[in-house]
Amino acid sequence: MTWPASVRSLDGEGADRAICLLLLVLWFAVTLAGHWQSPSSDLAPLYMAGWFLAEGRPDLVYAAPPLFFGGTPPAWKETLDALGNPWPHAFPYIYPPLWAKLLSYLTPLVGPVAFTKAVMVLHVAMLTAAVAIAARLARPSGMRPLIWVVISLALLQTSVFSETALHFNQPQITVMFLTLLAFERLQAGSDRTAGVLLGVAAAIKILPGVFVLLFLFERRWRAAAIFAATVAGLVVLSFLVAGAGLHGDFLTAVDRIENTLPVVPSNASAQVSFLLAADALGLLSVPTTPAGAFLTTGEVPFLPVVAMAARVLLVALLAAFAFRLAPRDPFVRRARSLLALSVLIALFSPVGWLHYYVISLLLLPQLAAVMPPRLALPAFVVFGAMTSSTLYIQSVLAFGWDWTIINIAVSALWFGVLFVIWRSAGHPAAVPAR
Repeated sequence: MTWPASVRSLDGEGADRAICLLLLVLWFAVTLAGHWQSPSSDLAPLYMAGWFLAEGRPDLVYAAPPLFFGGTPPAWKETLDALGNPWPHAFPYIYPPLWAKLLSYLTPLVGPVAFTKAVMVLHVAMLTAAVAIAARLARPSGMRPLIWVVISLALLQTSVFSETALHFNQPQITVMFLTLLAFERLQAGSDRTAGVLLGVAAAIKILPGVFVLLFLFERRWRAAAIFAATVAGLVVLSFLVAGAGLHGDFLTAVDRIENTLPVVPSNASAQVSFLLAADALGLLSVPTTPAGAFLTTGEVPFLPVVAMAARVLLVALLAAFAFRLAPRDPFVRRARSLLALSVLIALFSPVGWLHYYVISLLLLPQLAAVMPPRLALPAFVVFGAMTSSTLYIQSVLAFGWDWTIINIAVSALWFGVLFVIWRSAGHPAAVPAR
């Protein structure tokens, strides 16, 4: 595919970069102002876990509602009232004990509101920087930096994925940033740093550990070894500083999550979409309400079958994409593989929260170069419109649509992205600009 000469020209790249920097700074300021009062309900549990440990009440760290998901732990209410109820909701804590212990040294010094605002500044800064990091990882040759930044900021500004992450001040933003930075460092040849960064991301949330498959795919054994050593070191540190009791509570909480499938608007996983579509077609009976449901294996006996089928399909697709992308130029192979894997992880996880797709969103502009310009623009406009926070939220709240329709549509769009990656991998691709 050949872009017009005006697009391929890099003569004005210096001016482009200056405009890009200005746009990034402006987006940072506008986004921070727009989310300054966001509820931050997903950040609240980190503060609360640190607070309880600082107060000598470890039994409350992993407290949760009966189905774990779906609101504030009842046992936290008294403490939240004493703190002035700084968040509309404080969702349960589901991170390893290490981070609760480290935060226990901070919470006596910093109030909940100051903590929330400081992390919001950090998260918006990380998202802003992630645009540049993703460009270093995946910007194709012939695509001016300005085009990449404009596409990225347009998607971030409108997308339900980034809106959800910022609205709830989701720690996933930190995990996403560390993951992208790890692969940028891998690209630069700093395998040790890449391994450490991905190891820290996996020690915050377990799921990013799957990205080590790309280290192995690229035969970057040192990066993989450093990753394993980092995770092992942090696990040992966690036991040393937090004790075995909290880790038992953590594993119990993880087990509760694994036995519950949230069939709710914010879970855009393929498993949920399949169940919703099968229910609509009369193939299965899924007990949901207009607001969704938190299904357990006890209530729905076929859930383990669906989960196993998803795992088998995930492994098959991972192998197929690895075979398909292996002959590509190393730069292109890494960029497309990272995008494909990020989509596959979110789609086939039983809990594919909307904010899991932020990393995929940031890597998406690379696909503009594999389509003719006359198709790239409408394709990105359709994707942006269908995944916009306005449509996703207002289609249910304002228009009264069945939320299952938009939920299935978003999953289908990501399958469309996988199809474009697959097709593009069958053709020679230009080496991205360095």
